[in-house]
Amino acid sequence: MPRVDFYLLSDESGMHKFACIMASKAWSAGNHVYMHAETEDAAKKLDDLLWTFRDISFVPHEIYNETENNEAPITIGFGNHFPSHSQVMINLDYKIPKFSDKFSRIIEIVENNEKKKEIARQRYRQYKESEYELHNHNIANLKEIYQTK
Repeated sequence: MPRVDFYLLSDESGMHKFACIMASKAWSAGNHVYMHAETEDAAKKLDDLLWTFRDISFVPHEIYNETENNEAPITIGFGNHFPSHSQVMINLDYKIPKFSDKFSRIIEIVENNEKKKEIARQRYRQYKESEYELHNHNIANLKEIYQTK
Protein backbone atom coordinates (compact mmCIF):
# COMPACT_ATOMS: atom_id res chain seq x y z
CA MET A 1 0.00 0.00 0.00
CA PRO A 2 1.12 3.57 -0.62
CA ARG A 3 2.41 5.89 2.04
CA VAL A 4 0.09 8.84 2.74
CA ASP A 5 1.45 12.04 4.26
CA PHE A 6 -1.03 14.56 5.66
CA TYR A 7 0.36 18.08 5.96
CA LEU A 8 -1.63 20.34 8.29
CA LEU A 9 -0.95 23.96 7.39
CA SER A 10 -0.83 26.64 10.05
CA ASP A 11 -3.34 28.91 8.33
CA GLU A 12 -6.37 28.82 6.05
CA SER A 13 -4.61 29.75 2.83
CA GLY A 14 -1.60 28.62 0.94
CA MET A 15 -2.64 25.08 0.07
CA HIS A 16 -1.96 25.43 -3.65
CA LYS A 17 1.38 27.20 -3.21
CA PHE A 18 2.43 24.54 -0.70
CA ALA A 19 1.38 21.88 -3.24
CA CYS A 20 3.66 23.51 -5.82
CA ILE A 21 6.56 23.45 -3.36
CA MET A 22 5.92 19.79 -2.55
CA ALA A 23 5.73 18.95 -6.27
CA SER A 24 9.03 20.74 -6.86
CA LYS A 25 10.69 18.91 -3.98
CA ALA A 26 9.39 15.51 -5.10
CA TRP A 27 10.57 16.19 -8.66
CA SER A 28 13.99 17.32 -7.37
CA ALA A 29 14.22 13.98 -5.54
CA GLY A 30 13.79 12.16 -8.87
CA ASN A 31 10.07 11.39 -8.80
CA HIS A 32 7.36 11.94 -11.38
CA VAL A 33 4.48 13.80 -9.74
CA TYR A 34 0.77 13.88 -10.50
CA MET A 35 -1.20 16.79 -9.02
CA HIS A 36 -4.86 15.75 -8.81
CA ALA A 37 -7.27 18.69 -8.85
CA GLU A 38 -11.00 18.66 -8.20
CA THR A 39 -12.00 20.29 -11.51
CA GLU A 40 -10.58 21.32 -14.88
CA ASP A 41 -10.62 24.95 -13.75
CA ALA A 42 -8.64 24.08 -10.62
CA ALA A 43 -6.12 22.17 -12.76
CA LYS A 44 -5.63 25.22 -14.99
CA LYS A 45 -5.07 27.43 -11.94
CA LEU A 46 -2.41 25.01 -10.67
CA ASP A 47 -0.79 25.09 -14.11
CA ASP A 48 -0.60 28.90 -13.92
CA LEU A 49 0.68 28.83 -10.35
CA LEU A 50 3.51 26.42 -11.20
CA TRP A 51 4.82 29.08 -13.61
CA THR A 52 4.74 31.86 -11.02
CA PHE A 53 5.04 30.51 -7.46
CA ARG A 54 8.79 31.20 -7.41
CA ASP A 55 10.55 33.89 -9.40
CA ILE A 56 13.87 32.10 -9.70
CA SER A 57 12.98 28.51 -10.53
CA PHE A 58 11.39 26.49 -13.29
CA VAL A 59 9.26 23.44 -12.62
CA PRO A 60 8.63 21.39 -15.79
CA HIS A 61 4.96 20.49 -15.94
CA GLU A 62 1.91 20.11 -18.14
CA ILE A 63 -1.78 19.42 -17.90
CA TYR A 64 -2.40 15.71 -18.34
CA ASN A 65 -4.02 14.57 -21.56
CA GLU A 66 -4.64 10.83 -21.79
CA THR A 67 -4.45 10.84 -25.60
CA GLU A 68 -0.92 12.27 -25.65
CA ASN A 69 2.38 10.88 -24.44
CA ASN A 70 2.71 12.86 -21.21
CA GLU A 71 6.26 12.49 -20.03
CA ALA A 72 6.61 15.76 -18.11
CA PRO A 73 8.00 15.23 -14.61
CA ILE A 74 4.94 16.96 -13.15
CA THR A 75 1.47 16.53 -14.59
CA ILE A 76 -1.77 18.13 -13.45
CA GLY A 77 -5.16 16.56 -13.96
CA PHE A 78 -8.66 15.87 -12.69
CA GLY A 79 -11.33 13.23 -13.10
CA ASN A 80 -10.63 9.52 -13.51
CA HIS A 81 -7.52 9.59 -15.70
CA PHE A 82 -3.94 9.80 -14.49
CA PRO A 83 -0.42 9.28 -15.86
CA SER A 84 0.83 5.78 -15.14
CA HIS A 85 4.47 6.89 -14.93
CA SER A 86 4.06 8.99 -11.75
CA GLN A 87 5.18 7.76 -8.33
CA VAL A 88 3.79 10.62 -6.21
CA MET A 89 0.27 12.01 -6.18
CA ILE A 90 -0.61 15.31 -4.56
CA ASN A 91 -4.34 15.06 -3.93
CA LEU A 92 -6.04 18.46 -4.01
CA ASP A 93 -9.52 17.00 -4.35
CA TYR A 94 -11.88 16.61 -1.40
CA LYS A 95 -12.22 12.90 -2.09
CA ILE A 96 -9.74 10.10 -2.63
CA PRO A 97 -9.39 9.16 -6.30
CA LYS A 98 -10.22 5.52 -7.09
CA PHE A 99 -6.74 5.08 -8.56
CA SER A 100 -4.85 6.26 -5.46
CA ASP A 101 -3.33 2.82 -4.90
CA LYS A 102 -1.35 3.19 -8.16
CA PHE A 103 1.10 5.62 -6.48
CA SER A 104 3.85 4.83 -4.00
CA ARG A 105 3.27 8.07 -2.11
CA ILE A 106 0.26 10.34 -1.66
CA ILE A 107 0.40 13.86 -0.29
CA GLU A 108 -2.70 15.33 1.32
CA ILE A 109 -2.62 19.03 2.27
CA VAL A 110 -5.04 20.33 4.90
CA GLU A 111 -5.68 24.01 5.53
CA ASN A 112 -6.32 25.14 9.11
CA ASN A 113 -10.09 25.44 8.74
CA GLU A 114 -12.50 23.29 10.76
CA LYS A 115 -14.68 22.31 7.80
CA LYS A 116 -11.65 21.33 5.68
CA LYS A 117 -10.06 19.49 8.60
CA GLU A 118 -13.22 17.42 9.07
CA ILE A 119 -13.22 16.49 5.37
CA ALA A 120 -9.54 15.53 5.71
CA ARG A 121 -10.36 13.38 8.78
CA GLN A 122 -12.85 11.46 6.63
CA ARG A 123 -10.13 10.82 4.02
CA TYR A 124 -7.75 9.79 6.81
CA ARG A 125 -10.26 7.23 8.07
CA GLN A 126 -10.75 5.88 4.52
CA TYR A 127 -7.01 5.50 4.03
CA LYS A 128 -6.70 3.82 7.43
CA GLU A 129 -9.51 1.36 6.64
CA SER A 130 -7.66 0.48 3.42
CA GLU A 131 -4.47 -0.09 5.45
CA TYR A 132 -2.38 2.67 3.88
CA GLU A 133 0.76 3.73 5.77
CA LEU A 134 -0.22 7.07 7.37
CA HIS A 135 1.96 9.98 8.54
CA ASN A 136 1.05 13.42 9.88
CA HIS A 137 3.08 16.64 9.64
CA ASN A 138 2.28 20.02 11.19
CA ILE A 139 3.59 22.91 9.11
CA ALA A 140 3.97 25.80 11.54
CA ASN A 141 5.58 28.49 9.42
CA LEU A 142 4.49 28.65 5.79
CA LYS A 143 6.46 31.83 5.05
CA GLU A 144 9.68 30.05 5.96
CA ILE A 145 8.88 27.18 3.60
CA TYR A 146 7.92 29.53 0.75
CA GLN A 147 11.28 31.26 0.99
CA THR A 148 13.39 28.09 0.84
CA LYS A 149 14.74 27.01 -2.51
